[in-house]
Amino acid sequence: MESIKLEMTSDRRFLPAGGRNLADYNPKELMLVAMGDCAGRTALAIMEKMRLEPVAFEVETEGTIDTDRVQAETRFTAFVVTYNVTCLRFEDQDRISRALELAHDKHCGVVAMMRRIAPVDRRILIHSIEAENK
Repeated sequence: MESIKLEMTSDRRFLPAGGRNLADYNPKELMLVAMGDCAGRTALAIMEKMRLEPVAFEVETEGTIDTDRVQAETRFTAFVVTYNVTCLRFEDQDRISRALELAHDKHCGVVAMMRRIAPVDRRILIHSIEAENK
């Protein structure tokens, strides 16, 4: 399984967690980076239209491959995109979940393209600072 985690930066870009350089990724990992970046940017644009402000936002993309290690003939057999969002208010959680669903299911072009390769499941994790302080 290949796995990539991207974090939203203060200027609203999605960059690899831990400061890993894109030049260090193999081509199949770059496909996961592209899917995570597109999914994150699309979800963020929808949230902004809904006047939602995430405090933190991570997108992790995983791809199951059909060989023990990456080879030329290796193919993806399944994908999972995990959206992990922290918001300020507990009452924003439902709307953030809806924005993530819309991005993943309808509006992200790279997720749609990856569905032609293999199924793309999603996981949504939403935390609110308000709920954690109560």
